[in-house]
Amino acid sequence: MLVMRRLLILISVLLSVGSSNARAQTASITFWPVLGQASRPAVSYVDRGNGLVAKGDLDGAITDFTAAIAFDPCLAIAYCNRGRAHQLKGDLDDAILDYNRCIDLDPHLAAAYSNRGNTLQAKGQIDAALADYDKAISLDRNIAEAYSNRGTIKRFRGDLEGAIADYNRAIAIKPKFPMSYNNRGNAMLDKGRLKEAVADFDRAIQLNPRYAEAYANRGFAKLLQGDAAKAQTDFDHAIWLDDKLKENIEQRRKPLR
Repeated sequence: MLVMRRLLILISVLLSVGSSNARAQTASITFWPVLGQASRPAVSYVDRGNGLVAKGDLDGAITDFTAAIAFDPCLAIAYCNRGRAHQLKGDLDDAILDYNRCIDLDPHLAAAYSNRGNTLQAKGQIDAALADYDKAISLDRNIAEAYSNRGTIKRFRGDLEGAIADYNRAIAIKPKFPMSYNNRGNAMLDKGRLKEAVADFDRAIQLNPRYAEAYANRGFAKLLQGDAAKAQTDFDHAIWLDDKLKENIEQRRKPLR
């Protein structure tokens, strides 16, 4: 059965969101058991490809996933993981083609819908992305990434309570996942619940001390609390970690001056 072909490691994502931008990043590695028989060479290529993704060698990973597909053209997870590698490279159309093929082969693989939703969201196809997150959650009530990503859409549509509910669920499922705390912190910031926002950003930073966006977001919460000195410290540290945030921080600061 096609559904029995899920195996090995599936890379999944969610968005790291600032108040006015969204940046796609690698979020976690989800391990799937080998539930059926697949070509051993195909399994080996998928396994090695996953390792290459973890090392940042996306071109090498795509080569390995493609080799896996050559050995076993019905291996859904190979398409899904190749789609993830394309997505990380910014090749969104190629990623969607691979996710589509994966879903054709295994329509019950929740993470494929979640990853495709993330890619569609990056392309601005918000309604289609939301439908994919809903589908992913209907298939797997414990897929934290889909809840967090769906919360991001709700937040940008002004449904802050709905967003917070989704972030809460994501955190309950995966309590050591920093991006969900960062995302919930942004929703708290939008609601003016500054103390709770700072607590969420603190937790995100505790879990990932190199989380540049969380430092930037905490800086804005501190600024709104009237602590300009601590805010500037956070902004400086965010830019030190990721200098591409400098322009975004400046744009967000203008209305507060």
